[in-house]
Amino acid sequence: MPTLEITAEQAPADLDAFLKRLSPLFSECIGKPESYCMVIFTKVDRVYFNGSSGASFLAKVTSIGNIDNERNANLTKKISEVLEEELGVKLDRGYFFFNDAPAEYTGYKSTTFANLIK
Repeated sequence: MPTLEITAEQAPADLDAFLKRLSPLFSECIGKPESYCMVIFTKVDRVYFNGSSGASFLAKVTSIGNIDNERNANLTKKISEVLEEELGVKLDRGYFFFNDAPAEYTGYKSTTFANLIK
């Protein structure tokens, strides 16, 4: 159930290729099978960061477990490299937020992950 949600003012030249590139990388970085991973990109009209508009991003990572400082730092580094290359954003123009979601608060296949992993 790991998700990577990226919001940015600028879209990649080829959205499908961008998502296909991020999906296996995200899976590797978060340490979960790609078959459970979801990558979402949302383009917005305008982002203000540090008092100015321009290329910037917000990345949100949610996972049941596998959220810790070492993994988060590695994921931030690897995904940032792709964002810089594909979207032209400078690494000081965005944030990553990490959320460790409880299994009982995450629904899937008409139940929750807590029930599925009993």
